[in-house]
Amino acid sequence: MLVRVSTCGTLYWSEGDVIWDDHLGHRQLKLAEGTERVLRWFSSWREPESVREADENPETGERLVRIARAMIRYDVLVIKGSSRQQREEEILRDWGPWGTSARAFHFGTRSLRETEFTASETTANSLLEKAKASPPPSPVRPSGEYDAIALPEPSPEPLNAIGLGDALNKRRSTREFGEEPMLLRDLSALLTAARPTRPETHSDIPATGNVFKTSPSGGARHPTDVYVYARNVEGLDRGIYRYDGFRHGLTPLDGKIDDDELIALAGDQRWTGNAGALLIYTSVIERNQWKYPVSRTYRVLLMDVGHLSQTVYLLATALGLNVTFTAALRDELVEDLLGCDPANELVLGMSVLGTRL
Repeated sequence: MLVRVSTCGTLYWSEGDVIWDDHLGHRQLKLAEGTERVLRWFSSWREPESVREADENPETGERLVRIARAMIRYDVLVIKGSSRQQREEEILRDWGPWGTSARAFHFGTRSLRETEFTASETTANSLLEKAKASPPPSPVRPSGEYDAIALPEPSPEPLNAIGLGDALNKRRSTREFGEEPMLLRDLSALLTAARPTRPETHSDIPATGNVFKTSPSGGARHPTDVYVYARNVEGLDRGIYRYDGFRHGLTPLDGKIDDDELIALAGDQRWTGNAGALLIYTSVIERNQWKYPVSRTYRVLLMDVGHLSQTVYLLATALGLNVTFTAALRDELVEDLLGCDPANELVLGMSVLGTRL
């Protein structure tokens, strides 16, 4: 029998212990001292008993053999030709180009056959109780030291002039923009995608912090915040703003970059340097963590941005604007521009908009 270290596990350090995370079997094991010697020994296919040779002391050698046998039981070491080894080879073949972290996240957050889910009524009652002891985070960031610039109320006429079917069929990603500035009223209409439809004021937010908008969001958490980089927008100074959906206004921030810096921020995509405005999407993870304290929720954050950006696509199409979504960003440069901390606010993508040629 030949064994080798599993390709579907990762090691991490936690409070003084080395933990083996088997993301395929959803198991975390605390490894005993000296275990790393066994892992190194079985970096290639070997007989389990061969690990005795890793130490000259016979007692230590026997201990290493016992550790190896335990590792086989828990799939830290996999047997050549076993169903587990064959499955790992399939996963490595299909997921290899994306690296260990991608496949570890995907398989580590899969729901298994025995995964338990709580009934919606039970969840609602438990959240109300939780809110009494630990209120949910605000669904809207405070404006800070600046007053928000009020946006004009969008007119329904241009949005109603085109049917949903036509908007879906005409929706395109276009990377060319005209020199004419974007109208402020058009920007206002685009930002209604991130504006709560109910409740209408911050004081009306229910105890659980649920918010409703034109795009769906897992658990009505709406973790996505929207920043506007106004490059060529009528009536707005060039710079970065944070959108306040409850007041339908823009809070100016300190970030300001030239076109070369903008292009660098956008992964050297030169077409972004001709845009009228960029809507930059971040995810405030505490909003979802409060209700869903499980790692699978990270998947929902990505879906949330997808839902919102598609709504922006349809609005831009109705308004006669060109638009493209991109996630090819240099996160650190975006974080510097926004002043956000990647530990709790994640940069996920942006919609690039402008007038038509």
